Amino acid sequence: MLTLLFIINVAGTAAFAVSGALLAAKKKMDWVGFVFIGNVTGIGGGTLRDVILDVPVFWLVDWYYVVICSVSAVITYFATQQISRKSKALLWADAIGMALFSVLGAQKALSLGAEIPVAVIMGVFSACLGGIIRDVILNDVPVVFQKEIYITASLLGAIAYCVCDSLLDIRGLYAVAIGCVVAFGVRALAILTNLSMPAHRGLQ
Repeated sequence: MLTLLFIINVAGTAAFAVSGALLAAKKKMDWVGFVFIGNVTGIGGGTLRDVILDVPVFWLVDWYYVVICSVSAVITYFATQQISRKSKALLWADAIGMALFSVLGAQKALSLGAEIPVAVIMGVFSACLGGIIRDVILNDVPVVFQKEIYITASLLGAIAYCVCDSLLDIRGLYAVAIGCVVAFGVRALAILTNLSMPAHRGLQ
């Protein structure tokens, strides 16, 4: 189980780093910018989660996460043209990272003894804050604050994992898989159907 969680963590980190690097490509940044934005996206949410939970920041202990982000960003730098031919590559990479980190953030909080509501919030923070920081740095409106169904997908995935693990006694791989499928499934549905949340009409 620990090996599986490690693999999922690495996959989520790499997916987020790639999504950040793809956005750096849209901004026509150099390779240093790719690496920086890739790291901000890949480890930003987890960093703030650990600070809030008052535990050692994960990448200060396991430095290889910075290497994973950096390598993923550099590969994306050289493969951007090939990746860009695939429709909505940025959205899909971000969706994968979001689903994985929603569950991993909740899992870490529960393992530290947090209650379910706190664990759910930590899952959402892990999945969304890195992207928010990335978009703010690049002067974009964060996708989570637009009509996109993103935070909702993350929230549902984190809730599904916590309910399975803490209330239904469905633990380990099965709980992780259910949480990831729920988060990714909701986000994928939104991407494929252009489904979005209703926007406020604004002040009249």
